[in-house]
Amino acid sequence: MTRIGDIDLRVALIDSDYYTEKAIHAYLAWDRRTRALTDYSSLEQFWLSLDGVGAAAYPDVIILDVNNVGERGDIRREIKRLVDDLPKATVVCLSHIDDLDLFYAAAEGGAQAFLHKDDVRFYIASAVCIAATELRGGELLYSAKMDGARRLLNHRRATRPLAIALPQPMRYVGLEAEKSAEVGYTRRRTIELFAVEGMPAKLIANELQLSEGAIRDHIKEAKLILGLRDLDPDDDFLANLPKREQAFVKLTALEKLRR
Repeated sequence: MTRIGDIDLRVALIDSDYYTEKAIHAYLAWDRRTRALTDYSSLEQFWLSLDGVGAAAYPDVIILDVNNVGERGDIRREIKRLVDDLPKATVVCLSHIDDLDLFYAAAEGGAQAFLHKDDVRFYIASAVCIAATELRGGELLYSAKMDGARRLLNHRRATRPLAIALPQPMRYVGLEAEKSAEVGYTRRRTIELFAVEGMPAKLIANELQLSEGAIRDHIKEAKLILGLRDLDPDDDFLANLPKREQAFVKLTALEKLRR
């Protein structure tokens, strides 16, 4: 089994949406398992960047926003080129729409994952790590909004890969209240703003309209719930990270992959 500290992936992001690109880049950079390389606004720009570059410098993972690549045939062809020319790289497709043709094109081209942007958000690094390190040959990782497409894909297993569901986010008792008025919800939102968005307690207090003291109490309690005091001393990677980064890794973790 791959330990969390054993993963070190160089990730290239190809996305024409500037703000989405910067958000994903930030989440990848914040997670020590994924090293975000240069962002590219198009496949053409990506291929140009590889001219004269040795294979040792190629990315381990390529995240491709397929929404602006073209029609189904274009997407299939471009993904196949990535798979053929960079055989050691994992291709992860992102989309902001749950389009069956896009999903099929990714599967036909040989991508290892097709994820809806609304499903992954700040879980993107964990999703990338699963796609790159835990899939077997002939498997395609998909996220919840693509479940309808997955059913059709698996129905035609003779010529297509087996679609495997992206695991659900880890759940922590005490941070999962559904209603905004409940303590668990406020505590969850507080630790997300602190550890995921990197906001200081004062700004979180303004955001949630609470006192700074209450915010610090929520952060302290959330750290206890996340088990940051009971980390395995043998897990040097996580135990040696600053507490904010430990909380980030815990909050953005996904459950074990199920087949």
